Amino acid sequence: MEQWFKKNYNAVINKIPGRMKPTVQSLSQTTAARFSIPVFIQFVVYVIAAYLAAEKQYYGMLLGFNLLLFLHVFTHLGQTILFKIYALGTGTALVITLPYSLYLFYRLLQERVIDYPDLLLNLPFGIITILIVWGGHRIAPKILPT
Repeated sequence: MEQWFKKNYNAVINKIPGRMKPTVQSLSQTTAARFSIPVFIQFVVYVIAAYLAAEKQYYGMLLGFNLLLFLHVFTHLGQTILFKIYALGTGTALVITLPYSLYLFYRLLQERVIDYPDLLLNLPFGIITILIVWGGHRIAPKILPT
């Protein structure tokens, strides 16, 4: 992560919309170790959502989280197109997240575990994902000070 920003920061910062520049500037100072903290917290919550779906047939959190994760694929792809360089996470998004999400939704719909309206109704759970990542980035410097 640090190397990508060292190499590409000047090329991408002027392409960032004004209101997003502070976020990108802050992320450019984040180490990979600090970035792993919100990712780990998100993973733990995803495991809980998967457990609830598999063992308790409660799919709301799993649907909301995965729908937001699916939509997030297109932000990575959009960044790569906008910057005209590889944006961090694009490979993982396209090779792992996109096929996983499509297959998950296909199987849940095919097996009639969910219906299409369930996807939209549970999208608000995706907001939890945003809050987890935001909160993780806020506490990461306290866990891993420089």
